[in-house]
Amino acid sequence: MLWRSIHLFPLALTKTLLDYVQLITGVSLFARRRDHFTPHPSAGFEGYYTRTQLDDGGTLAIIFCCVRGAKTRENLVCVMYQPGSNSILPPFKHEFYPDRIDTTVHPLARPEYDRAFKLSAEDIGTMEATSTSIHYTISVPQLEFHVDLRLTKDTPWSYERPFDGPMGPLLHLSDFLPLNWHVRSTASNAEYSITRAGQTQRGKGIAHVEKNWGRSFPSGWIWSQASGPMGSTFCLAGGDALYGVQSYLIGYRSPRFQWDFRPPFTFAIGRFSPCTFNMESKTFTRKLAVSIAASPDSFIGLSAPLQEGHRPAFAFESFEASISIILWERQWPWQDWRLVETVWKETSCAALEFGGDFSHRTRVGCEE
Repeated sequence: MLWRSIHLFPLALTKTLLDYVQLITGVSLFARRRDHFTPHPSAGFEGYYTRTQLDDGGTLAIIFCCVRGAKTRENLVCVMYQPGSNSILPPFKHEFYPDRIDTTVHPLARPEYDRAFKLSAEDIGTMEATSTSIHYTISVPQLEFHVDLRLTKDTPWSYERPFDGPMGPLLHLSDFLPLNWHVRSTASNAEYSITRAGQTQRGKGIAHVEKNWGRSFPSGWIWSQASGPMGSTFCLAGGDALYGVQSYLIGYRSPRFQWDFRPPFTFAIGRFSPCTFNMESKTFTRKLAVSIAASPDSFIGLSAPLQEGHRPAFAFESFEASISIILWERQWPWQDWRLVETVWKETSCAALEFGGDFSHRTRVGCEE
């Protein structure tokens, strides 16, 4: 918690409660909301993550992250590539630890550029974001390595509240929470070019764009993301909120349903085993069950932002997970549940990540 602003906590809590009232009643109580995808310079750490599911079934993922004032590995730029069926390139992961990541933000005096900023890592690359696009350029000549990724036509978490994300009204408490999660787009159009060792792969895809910021990642967490048929999308993040207590944020989107699950009005139970995760989450009127699994040898070790800096291999992520999702609903809490939608992805291209204490189970499973 930011103790220098503790006197603002009652106001933030009041805004949170009023925002929940707004969600229930549809009455607009706030003229404008902040875009939390823009930089938070006072946060202890801040990280941007984009995962692009390529048309051939592969994945291109890029991370820009900084842990301000860290003793070691303060900054991270990571590029991961999992080839699809038609790729001429092998899989790779590059983690760079630049001395600096400079942030440039357009003046807020020009409202049309409120969402415009640029992250620059010298001798590595840049991330440029505007209200309508994101452009990544990574170029490391000594490795014969170049990536160009352009994203357009965002799909916001909510069209009615475009600056909302998985946290919803809880965003008003972001200054007082150890970790925050925001999704800018659940599905952006992507065009990419990857050059490595003289070979170039080009194509298109669908990108999921998000960020985290706060004090540090928790002691253990899980994250998952998938884009399915007919424009359906799913993402989940959760972990140790308090000692012995786990908390989850979930979003499911399809042509029929736009469901969110978040505290404090959601009950969720997650079950772990090496390389698999099963969870059931429900409110009084909605219930979602998800099952995600990946083969042990598909997980990749990643650095994670902790207070002392980025710790290598503190998380493990797979881009080849299978996922099934089942939805039920009812009108009143005393009624039986009614099945309303089932999604089963036969193609293994969902993302699944275990971090911290949770990743130890994945690591053990991979070693076995």
